[in-house]
Order: sequence, then C-alpha cells, then structure tokens
Amino acid sequence: MKNILIIEDEKEIRDGLVEVLEDAGFAVDSADNGEQGLEKIAKKDFDIVVTDLIMPVVGGMEVLRETKHIKPRTRVILITAFATVDNAVEAMKAGASDYITKPFRIDEVQTKIRKVLAEAEFDKPQIFDSNLIKAISNQIRKDAVKLLYKSGRLKFTEIQRGLGIEDATKLNFHMRVMKEHKIIEQDSEKFYVLTPVGKKLFEALRSAEL
Repeated sequence: MKNILIIEDEKEIRDGLVEVLEDAGFAVDSADNGEQGLEKIAKKDFDIVVTDLIMPVVGGMEVLRETKHIKPRTRVILITAFATVDNAVEAMKAGASDYITKPFRIDEVQTKIRKVLAEAEFDKPQIFDSNLIKAISNQIRKDAVKLLYKSGRLKFTEIQRGLGIEDATKLNFHMRVMKEHKIIEQDSEKFYVLTPVGKKLFEALRSAEL
C-alpha cells in the first residue's frame, strides 16, 4: 500500500482528499501546515507528498526543498491556485513531480498521483529486468516502440504501414508479445500507445545504446 501525505491548510480540501484517497486504497496521513508536514516527513517514509504551495509560515516551496533534501526519493505534487501557476512550474524545476491547480476535480488528483507513482516505479533499477529486455530485443518490436514513442498513438494499420510490414499476422504476434509484457496497450479507441513501462524502457535502452 502506497503512503501519501496531504499538506493543506484548508480543512475542507484536506479532509476531502484524505477521504477520497483512502477510499482509493492508499494509506493517507495529513498535516494542516508545512511545519507539521515536515515533521511527519522526517519521521516516516512517504511515496508521495501532496502539498499546497501557498501556506503561512512554511510554504510549499520550502516543503519541496526540505523533502528533497531529507527524503530525495519521495515525490512531491504541488497544489496551486491559477494565479500561481508560474510558481508551480518553477517548483517542478526544483524537483516537484507535478502540480494540480485549484479548483480541481477529485479524479484529476487520483490520475496525477497514479501517474507519479508509475513514473517512480519505473525509475527504479528493475527497468532493466531481463524479461522486459528480451521482449523488446526483436528489431520489429524495437522499431514499433520507437514509432509509438515518436507518434504518441497509432492504429495497427498505421504501425504496419510505418514499419513497411506486409504480413499483418507477423506484426500482430509482435504486438501481442509487447502487450503481454505491458510495454504497449490500446486505449478506448483501439489506438496503440506506449505504457509508462514502455516509455521508460525505450528511454533507458536508448540511453544505454542497447
């Protein structure tokens, strides 16, 4: 179970986030100010800290900097008002993983958290798991992943045409292998896209020149 800390001085927002995230299966703690939040961060390992940017005494930027100093693997998501989006972008440059603007939808918060958790998982060394490497070792699969990485989302026929493969059955086999290893997936419109695993794997392999 992933541990999340909510730091928010507005009680209604704080309590609402705690309730929804607990219902979603997360272990959630909360703090009503940055100072209290940092005390909790020092004592416990959290996977994600969601903190308001503008708070009295200790603001979100200080929470971000101190968290990255004492718990560098902890991911930080900033909550900001529309008027402070520029500050949130600066915070991301300082190490924040993402930001959420007020007012926000609850499903947006859950989506951001799951996205950041996925990114954290695939920043770990197991990205080089031998089964994943084997699944992408075939040249057709490498080329398909490269094409999807550049294009974002493609239909099967577009991938077939882009790779110059006449035999649809052959390509379908390779696509199925990559789906089984969660390197690619199909969205609601049946377009193929890279999963977070696929993106990180491709980037890691490209960097390592494998």
